[in-house]
Amino acid sequence: MHWIAIIIIAVWMLVGGVLHMVMPEPFFRAVPDGWPKLAIVYLSGIAEIAIGIGVLMPRTRAIAGLAFAVMCLVYLPIHVWDFFRADPIFSVPWAASARIAVQLIIIALGLWLWQRRTISI
Repeated sequence: MHWIAIIIIAVWMLVGGVLHMVMPEPFFRAVPDGWPKLAIVYLSGIAEIAIGIGVLMPRTRAIAGLAFAVMCLVYLPIHVWDFFRADPIFSVPWAASARIAVQLIIIALGLWLWQRRTISI
């Protein structure tokens, strides 16, 4: 199970981080008005790439798992906010609910990985 968690987190973060860099515009709607959208999207993309790489390396895996959980926890209010928006990021109503549920699951996954500090692939 541990290597599955490692792969899920690594792929999730690396793909997400790269998408933040090459296609930042779709992520702008998740950034509140008045905030520097491009800078926030780029910074979050860089953080996601760092976490994705970190989780693959045994020496940094635990801290990367914790960073993943914290980042997902920080993103959780954005997903809750999106659920109540008049113009949600995803136009399908159930998508915001699904995102919140997935967010809770992946937070737990990151914490689980962090608690297993001696895991190696």
